[in-house]
Amino acid sequence: MATSIDSHVVDITTCAICLEKLNVPKYLPCLHTFCESCIQTYISSKFEKGHKQSIECPVCRTNVNTPNENYSSEEWAKGLPLNFLIAGLLQREKIQSSQKHCMVCERMEKKSDAISICFDCSDLLCGNCCKHHKANKYTTDHEINPIEQLTSDSHLLKSFKNKCSEHKGKDLELYCVDHEIPCCSMCVSIYHRKCEKVLSIEDAAREYNGAEKVKDLRTQLEKVEDDIKDIIKDRQSAMDKLESQYRDQKKKLDNVFSELVSKINDLKDRRETELLKIYNEAKEDIDMIQLIFSNKKKNIENEKQILEACTSKASDVQVLVEVQRLKQHLQEHKTMIQSKAVEIVDYNILLQSENISDLLARAESSCKISMDKKNHILDIIRTGSTKLSEVYSCNRFELIAGAWTVNGKNDAICFRVSKEIELCGILSCVCKDGVSTYKLTASVKDDSEDLVVVSDTIDSKFAKNKRVEIHFPKPVKILAYKKYHVVVVIEGPDCYSGSNGKTKVNSNGVRFTFEKSQFDNNGTSTTVGQIPGFLFRIPR
Repeated sequence: MATSIDSHVVDITTCAICLEKLNVPKYLPCLHTFCESCIQTYISSKFEKGHKQSIECPVCRTNVNTPNENYSSEEWAKGLPLNFLIAGLLQREKIQSSQKHCMVCERMEKKSDAISICFDCSDLLCGNCCKHHKANKYTTDHEINPIEQLTSDSHLLKSFKNKCSEHKGKDLELYCVDHEIPCCSMCVSIYHRKCEKVLSIEDAAREYNGAEKVKDLRTQLEKVEDDIKDIIKDRQSAMDKLESQYRDQKKKLDNVFSELVSKINDLKDRRETELLKIYNEAKEDIDMIQLIFSNKKKNIENEKQILEACTSKASDVQVLVEVQRLKQHLQEHKTMIQSKAVEIVDYNILLQSENISDLLARAESSCKISMDKKNHILDIIRTGSTKLSEVYSCNRFELIAGAWTVNGKNDAICFRVSKEIELCGILSCVCKDGVSTYKLTASVKDDSEDLVVVSDTIDSKFAKNKRVEIHFPKPVKILAYKKYHVVVVIEGPDCYSGSNGKTKVNSNGVRFTFEKSQFDNNGTSTTVGQIPGFLFRIPR
């Protein structure tokens, strides 16, 4: 059993680019991890080829958008999150190696033998560094023991501490049960002051592991992996069938045209081109499905390895942190399987041919290449269906009554949410006369760019409670606690407006917080104005 676990650790601690031990391990959203220098070089090579907006993961080809279009490859690589799990595993390997050197000295490019170990930092220390460690007021209470006492793994992963992505340098020490999210002390004081249940992350981890949620996640990952294997196997069968049909129909085509070669050789060439074209199209479709699910299988294998390494070698805290991330990816896998499975089709290549005597007269119209294409329903019983959540509304005004002069200016509001949502649209106040039409342009922005823009002509006669729903072409992902702006430009008569607005609104477990937007130049604020509400759903 130990050998198997160690093999998983070796796999996830090796950089897939340089094939060496990871150095400053940074991970992409798909959870694949690379050396910071390797991923920087990879990003730089993509930039040189003109790929400024996004890159593909070198392993699974998941698309990763640039966090800022003005970032250099170095800034992008440095901004990627550090994989604390793998960093800890690599540190454990150093601790267990036969040659034990002082890790503090190594960071200063010096070399000295270690005589002690700090179980809080997981650092091996030489005599001099040990003295300084004990003298430093920030580390004076750390547990330091002679290196000879290092006889088991009991303390090795104690220092697998995750840092808060928003508050640099702060450890994730707490866990908000209400929002199911690890927090640092700053997060709790700013965002979770009114939450009912906030635990220490150690207590939350003990509760979490006691509920067998890790075991359930492992089971679900295995089910998704089995579904992916079935789809790949099914598509391979479809490919074999397609190739067999191609060979059979090609032979039939050759036999037909062998008697007509002198007169219809040109027609034969055209038909062969058609045959090859639809074969390649079908082959490309099947190849693409196979590639998608093969890459997704790599995701699953990597996540299983992460889970195995985490549950076997990591602390309860790390298990909690990693499982939360893996759960999100699991749901993405399920959603992808369901969305792609309905796109799968089977192909039948058909050659229509008549008797030779009739074929000479009707060769052009009688001999055609076609494809019988129909949806192929796979019986995916493990993953189950993924249902989109219900669309909810958030209303920020108590009253819709007053008149508002629009003048084609920007009415805007800034907002944040307490958990990730998908923004499906907004509510708009209609014209005061109740019958006029008006032109509306609505957009959702973060601080740097438009995330969606929609324009429409609105008929006030279709209003409900003096408002109409404006739906986006596709939902916009809104991240927790990040600032966004909704901006509307209305051209037409005076509209109704909202009043008695609230700065905080709770709707279906999501807390919306509103503030004045920098993009507004027509008076909309948290208390009065336009943009009376939001349409949203909660990802599952």
